[in-house]
Amino acid sequence: MSKKVLVVDDDDSIVIQLQNALSKNGYTLISSKSGKEGLELALKEKPDLVILEVTIPELDGFSICKSLRSEGFTNPIIFLTSKISEIDAVIGLELGAQDYIRKPLPLKELLTRVEVHLKKNYNEPNKKITIEDLEIDLERRKVKHKGIVKELTHKEFQLLYALAQSPNKVFSRNELLTNVWGWAQCGQTRTVDIHVGYLRKKFEDNPRKPRLFQTIRGVGYTLNTES
Repeated sequence: MSKKVLVVDDDDSIVIQLQNALSKNGYTLISSKSGKEGLELALKEKPDLVILEVTIPELDGFSICKSLRSEGFTNPIIFLTSKISEIDAVIGLELGAQDYIRKPLPLKELLTRVEVHLKKNYNEPNKKITIEDLEIDLERRKVKHKGIVKELTHKEFQLLYALAQSPNKVFSRNELLTNVWGWAQCGQTRTVDIHVGYLRKKFEDNPRKPRLFQTIRGVGYTLNTES
């Protein structure tokens, strides 16, 4: 059965290019020219991947992404836009998108990323993880610590889950940026450090002397389960 890709973009030429390219590669494309309709289609059709133009009419791509994640839509989302601001990219990825591609459309690169994200999506993960007093439920997207439900943002949850899948493994910042934020090239950024700090505030007895979320100097971070 072919994978279904939803494209939300009001540029007919872009949609035609994607229709031709995706169909040749065995994908089924559905499309919308407005944000409101695009959101409705995504929730109804449950596509395997969504490609969103940020400046789509009626409802912008950021709002669509945020709404989809709040409704429990977990499949990959790729932003497609002519905007070049790094801040815009960070905002999109913080809202739960996996990738951010700038126009003019690099078609081969986009197809490669579509394939990569779909393969990642179909690798069945461990649905529930329990580590000491920490319980993580992927399907319900709920986290309990010492029996208390913790409210996490989308990226906080993804970061926690990534670390918890391999407790005591040391992850470099670049690994976490790739696995959680989908950044292939990141340059200088404190995104990972900031989000680890958020997790420490929510789970550590003393965030200034963390026991769970430990820094490995010069390398990155680990979820420590050893005394």
